[in-house]
Amino acid sequence: MIAIFLATLLCPVPQTQAQGTGQQGTGQIEGTVTTTEGEPLPGSTVQIMELERGTSANTNGRFDLRSVPAGDHVLTVRFIGYQSVEQDVTVRADETTTVTVELSSREVALEGLTVTSQKRAERVQEVPVAITAYNGDFLEELGITQADELSSYVPGLEVQLQSPNNPGFVVRGITSDNGDSRVEPRVSVFKDGVSISKSRGSVVELYDMERVEVLKGPQGTLFGRGAQIGAVHLIQNKARNETSTRLELGSGNYGERYATGHANVPLVEDKLFGRVAGFYKKRDGYLENRTGDGLNGKETFALRGLARWLPTPTTVVDAIVNYQRDTPPGVSFKSAIFGPENSTPDATDPAAIGPDPVLEDDELFIDRTVWSATLLVDQSLGRAWALNSITGFRQFDSLERFDADGTPAPVLQFDEDAQGDQFSQELRLSYDNDGAFTGFGGASLFWEDGSQRVPFRTDERSFIALLNPDIPLFGPGGEPTVVPAIPNPETGEPIPLKQSHEEAFENFGTTTALEAFVDGTYRFTDRLSLTAGLRFTYEDVTGEYEVTNSETPGRLGFLLGASPNDLFAPTNGRLSESDQFTSAVGRFVAEYALSDETNVFASISRGRRPNVIDVDASGSNVLDAETVWSYETGIKGRAFNERFEYEANGYYYDYSNFQTSVTELQDGEFVTETRDSGAATAIGFETAVRGALSSSVSVFGNYSYIDATFDEKDEDGSPQELANNRFRLTPEHTFAVGTDISVPIREQASVFVRPSYTYKSQFFFDEENTEFANSPNPPISQDAYGLLNIRAGVRFLDGQFSIEGFAKNLLDEEYVIDAGNTGKGFGVPTYIAGPPRLLGVRLSAQL
Repeated sequence: MIAIFLATLLCPVPQTQAQGTGQQGTGQIEGTVTTTEGEPLPGSTVQIMELERGTSANTNGRFDLRSVPAGDHVLTVRFIGYQSVEQDVTVRADETTTVTVELSSREVALEGLTVTSQKRAERVQEVPVAITAYNGDFLEELGITQADELSSYVPGLEVQLQSPNNPGFVVRGITSDNGDSRVEPRVSVFKDGVSISKSRGSVVELYDMERVEVLKGPQGTLFGRGAQIGAVHLIQNKARNETSTRLELGSGNYGERYATGHANVPLVEDKLFGRVAGFYKKRDGYLENRTGDGLNGKETFALRGLARWLPTPTTVVDAIVNYQRDTPPGVSFKSAIFGPENSTPDATDPAAIGPDPVLEDDELFIDRTVWSATLLVDQSLGRAWALNSITGFRQFDSLERFDADGTPAPVLQFDEDAQGDQFSQELRLSYDNDGAFTGFGGASLFWEDGSQRVPFRTDERSFIALLNPDIPLFGPGGEPTVVPAIPNPETGEPIPLKQSHEEAFENFGTTTALEAFVDGTYRFTDRLSLTAGLRFTYEDVTGEYEVTNSETPGRLGFLLGASPNDLFAPTNGRLSESDQFTSAVGRFVAEYALSDETNVFASISRGRRPNVIDVDASGSNVLDAETVWSYETGIKGRAFNERFEYEANGYYYDYSNFQTSVTELQDGEFVTETRDSGAATAIGFETAVRGALSSSVSVFGNYSYIDATFDEKDEDGSPQELANNRFRLTPEHTFAVGTDISVPIREQASVFVRPSYTYKSQFFFDEENTEFANSPNPPISQDAYGLLNIRAGVRFLDGQFSIEGFAKNLLDEEYVIDAGNTGKGFGVPTYIAGPPRLLGVRLSAQL
């Protein structure tokens, strides 16, 4: 059955109804569907009911119906949240009739949302994939400008944002956060069709957005080789044929300063449009640091330039350039065991982290730059065909300095210097003839060259206390222990220890990937459709590793097996290993419409995380590709005259060759490596609802349950080291609820209030589910907690001007966003505190 269906995708069967323009007595209808304000409505349904013919508007709101019999017809146009329109149209033989249809919004209804997750414009309720999508208005209304803020409102998505240099994207239990340049992410992050998945380059501010789409489950067919278990797609506003401006300014506690906005202008009438958007936010660190500046702050500047060119009526060209610079203070890796004087090891209490005069350190910091250039070309080829081209170039350079032990002792001082260059090109040919078959196929090229350098600095006189449990790390007065010398284990002679020691390791990863893909949907009846897709990948991968020795030999290397270094075993030059890999992933989906308002679907798909070439001083190891089989079913629907939307999804995942990153002391040797941890399974359920209770009150809510653990035994039947352990960063239960209330108070003025509450149950920060007996919070985990957020204000002149106040974490909940970290490998786990109560005010104007 699958083979027959895939053959259908490649060779679509002509429809029985005549389709040629040469047929006597037929013509064509072309047009645009817009709101009464002139905004396009992509995904609108356009039908001629008496002919049982129909189509959907594309991303620009345009549609066309071909081979329409000459005569008078009635066009019926519908879109969620808008009044349906019936418009008379006269078609003449061998001619094209052009129409414009305007839809008025309903007083009480949900606004429809169109997505392009399946590479065509569709209403989100009709996509047979577990997808959560929000438009730019939703992000602005809730003040969402960061990915971690967004994830609280997306069931099945967790985003841990230690810093802009170190994010963790988690979809249904699968974490993608490794900074090693040789390791591919499990979760794809895309911006306008271009992958930005590499961990150190994936954090971008969410400003001037059109919408965000989050797809759960393997999405390799749609989003490429890295989308093992999901994809996050960020779609930016494009330049439009209008003159508009918007400016928003604000301030808040912890010295916050905020500004964002855009300006859009037509440059050449009906041909060329330009848009500029910008973002700036600065906030002091919210964690007091007694040895330096406050930690866990923010400073980001971002700028975007866009141009849209319409060289012909069938061609759309978008050029986009993005720049972002992040220079916040350092991250509070605060010790979970040692607290400074008059403080405790609790994550939110004052710390004493950072610069040590002996090591001549600067303040802890992050300095990260990301820029990209994207070219999008959509070319209609007439009749049913369209060609899409996506060209992207990205570059990131990120340097972070951090204290891995989280104490005043100068023992584990690290930098991370990550860089990457990336080029990608995709060509996609799409087919849609308003008939039973819709599909696309194409090919892509992806090239990436990256590196990660990690210098390590220490005062050996204090480092020995961390390595020897018989020596306290701090003296009676709280000062770091200083051991001038240790005895030579062979001669007994004293070995003087160095006050300042530095060494470094660096990894390099280069990937060239060629892919071919095909995906399509065949509608067997008005209610039943089947979708299938395949993606084939060829990869040429090189992994390299090099250790830079200290200028003078370390004195403690004999303890860790790293002589002449202290921590990293020498390589005596750069080690390199190359290999080639081929793979295939795919999906098969059945969808059935129970009614005009309710759809159910079931899918089987295969996801893959690419092979890893792991090279270190002991040699090279090629890890098998991590794979997952996904089985999912779901239901989506609307009710009460489009005032209520709902969806529910259940899924089961079966993983093989599960890869885990480990940093630890192993038989006295410091080891950082990626391991194959064998087999794992996950079972889960998600649901979401949205409703318009009245013209002034709307509500939303979602819930997610997931049980993701390592199996008792691996595929060979051997017991697994991590058996029954839960996946890291994976709460068993999460939910979010919120409402938007807007009440008119006078002509062209209204007040609004938008409270929301998000909840996460207890979860672990490592896959070992580690416990430390002498830690004040034994598990490396976070107990269940909830956050209450609220925004309220006044809008004037139909929203052209507004003033609002906000409170994030209104109840000042104390919680941890990460724990364990590098220090855990040395027996000194650290905590990173989550943001406390943040207050502020925003003023905005748009014309």
